[in-house]
Amino acid sequence: MVVRKWLDNNFYGAIWSLVFQGQIAEWSIGGGANRYDGDHFGNITWMEHPGTNWPGYVWYRNNGLKNEFNIYGKINARISGSISGFADLQFRSVGYALSGRDDDMRNLTQKHSYGFFNPKAGLFWNNGGGSDAYLSVAVAHREPTRSDFTDASGDAEVTPRPERLTDFEGGYTFRTADLSLGVNLYYMHYHDQLVPTGKISNTGYPVMTNVAVSYRTGIELTCSYRPSRIIGLKMNMTLSSSKIRNFRNYFFNYNTSDWSEEYTWSDLGNVDIAYSPGVVSSAEVQIDPLKNLGFRLTGKYIGKQYFDNTMSDDRSVDPYYFCNMTTEYTFSAGKMKEAAVRLAVNNFTDVLFGGNLYENNAYGGMWTEDGVEKTWSYFFPQAGINYMLGFSLTF
Repeated sequence: MVVRKWLDNNFYGAIWSLVFQGQIAEWSIGGGANRYDGDHFGNITWMEHPGTNWPGYVWYRNNGLKNEFNIYGKINARISGSISGFADLQFRSVGYALSGRDDDMRNLTQKHSYGFFNPKAGLFWNNGGGSDAYLSVAVAHREPTRSDFTDASGDAEVTPRPERLTDFEGGYTFRTADLSLGVNLYYMHYHDQLVPTGKISNTGYPVMTNVAVSYRTGIELTCSYRPSRIIGLKMNMTLSSSKIRNFRNYFFNYNTSDWSEEYTWSDLGNVDIAYSPGVVSSAEVQIDPLKNLGFRLTGKYIGKQYFDNTMSDDRSVDPYYFCNMTTEYTFSAGKMKEAAVRLAVNNFTDVLFGGNLYENNAYGGMWTEDGVEKTWSYFFPQAGINYMLGFSLTF
């Protein structure tokens, strides 16, 4: 049997805003309303033994309707000569209505509605001499997606819940004519965060689940330095910790004597959130020997990450790095404003260091047989050295 899945989606809405400009403050109010109406259906294009199901037969169809409305008020005000602040209050309403059957004939019909209050506030300081800093706190909510509902359809105990985030951030930046240094700190506390389980659906969407209490915290460092017109340097690094508190892992245990199954769990304590590397860093060197010729060398490093929430080395993506090089030459050509030739050589360290083959993503899970843990996993390998040549014309 050969099948084809289709989407037929419509999205429409409206937004509005009013802005009031005063001498020391700017006020604004606004909002929006929109509707997303999406049909999901599948056709049978060929069957070896079709019976009465001729080509084009629709074997499933369902509809997802999402209505959203929001209204907000915001103020930006100067408090003193060097300090300003902002406050932002938003109310957001979301409604879901799903109907019909999925490709496995499960009935998806269900309705959900949510009302979210999202306040934000912050302070900014600028001394007028190249230094500025900020502090902010915000509360935000995120509703489950359609795929979250369809993956959990039929099981009331795992119906996804919306997540709430309380975000604290602060940062400082120092700038001169040729140097910029910055540091940002953040702490993000979640209630009912929707985290990936490490599994994906049959259409490639990550399968999510709620966890009661979790957090993400870290420091972001940035630096840019351009000592001359010819050369420039950029670097950034994020060091972070992303944890689920008191995580309970559910899985199947199989008795190999008769292959009966038991759905059970284990308490793993505090664990890393899936797909959350502790180190992400990059560096770039820009060299412009001529006005119309430039070279850019970019390197990136991603630390180890787990693709489920058990912190098992068997279900992890190893640290990886790659370096890309880009050359661009611009010139005038007749009546055109500008023409440019670009050559990109990606992952060229694959040649320099005898092979830099890596995977940047994976999915999988685990089960046990007579209490012995087993793993299944699939990885996404990335290309070795590869090239791209491009031309652009501006008229």
